[in-house]
Amino acid sequence: MSRLLNFSNRNFKEVLRDPIIYIFCVGFPVVMMAIFQVISNFTGGNTPMFELLSLIPAIIMFSFTFVMLLMALLVSKDRQTFFLKRLYSSPMKSRDFVLGYASVGFIVGICQCIVCILTGLVISLITKVPFMSFAGCLLLILSQLPMLIICVFLGIWIGTILSDKSAPGVSSAFISLATMLGGCWMPLDTMGGFETFCRFLPFYPSIYLGRIATGATKTLGDAYTFDLTAQLGLIPIFLVMFLSLILSFVSFKKNMVSDKN
Repeated sequence: MSRLLNFSNRNFKEVLRDPIIYIFCVGFPVVMMAIFQVISNFTGGNTPMFELLSLIPAIIMFSFTFVMLLMALLVSKDRQTFFLKRLYSSPMKSRDFVLGYASVGFIVGICQCIVCILTGLVISLITKVPFMSFAGCLLLILSQLPMLIICVFLGIWIGTILSDKSAPGVSSAFISLATMLGGCWMPLDTMGGFETFCRFLPFYPSIYLGRIATGATKTLGDAYTFDLTAQLGLIPIFLVMFLSLILSFVSFKKNMVSDKN
């Protein structure tokens, strides 16, 4: 356990030295939230997906994809510099390495949730719009944890199978797809067949659940409720979550055995 804690502590220090965490994981989501609030204000409420309670879950999911990028870069750089190969001679097992990386991703992700919620609170005070209760904030964070797990372990998997030069490109493509297919900035509830397709992926259902927690309203004016769309959305979320866990642990162990030989 002490080795795992030491490894996690080292990873956390490495992450804090990386400007990505400040620019993309924290700064960029906050700026995006402010920009979309300005757009919502100037459109006179005609863009419900940019309203504060609808926007916060989208920004949180968007910010989680940068945690995936952060994890992919951290793991791939450690492999490229042979840091991991030197540690393979220690008593640590492959699961210890994966959990040592993942713990840092979880901390960053939870901090992102708190920053986004606090930013939303400040904006609500400035614009004098209703905000969530404390229980709603906790429910929002809880509803987004499966998506955080997906992004953390997918990032570890990408960093395990790709080099430090290839991992950022693949992660960037994933960020773009997640944003589009999650309906972060698009009213998917008015897009018919495209919305149906997005329900089979974890991004849109995750944001949908988040909007239920915040009490947001859809483009057509109805409130988000725990309806059939939300219930069926749990299936792809948990399927992809377990798949990301399996991929990261299996791939890392395979890579560890290969490097030892």
